[in-house]
Amino acid sequence: MINIMIVDDSRVVRKLIINILNNKEFHCIEAENGIEALEKLVSNNIDLIIADLNMPKMSGLELVKTIRDSEIYNKIPIIMLTTEKNEIEKKKCIEAGVNIYLVKPLPSVELENNIKNLLKES
Repeated sequence: MINIMIVDDSRVVRKLIINILNNKEFHCIEAENGIEALEKLVSNNIDLIIADLNMPKMSGLELVKTIRDSEIYNKIPIIMLTTEKNEIEKKKCIEAGVNIYLVKPLPSVELENNIKNLLKES
C-alpha cells in the first residue's frame, strides 16, 4: 500500500482528497498544517505528500523547504495543491523542490494521474 500524506488546513479539502484516493491503492494520512505533517512524517512511512500552500503555523512552502533540507525525507515527491494561481508563488514552490504545482479545483482524474506519474519516477 502506498502512503500519501495530505496536508491542508481545510478538513473538507482533506476529506475530499481522501475520498478520491482511498478507493485506489493508496492509504491517506492527514495533517492540518506543516508542523503536524513533520511530526507525522517521523512516525509514518510516507511515499508522497500533497500539501496546500497557505496554512497557519507552517505554510506549505516552509514545509517543502524543511523536507528538502532533510537527508532522510528529501526524496519524497511533493505535490503542491493550492488555490494560488500566482506565477511568482508557483516559481517559489518549484524552486523550493515541489515536484508538481496544481491549482484547485481540478478533476480527480488529473490528481490521480499526477500521483501515479510521480510514483513511477521515484
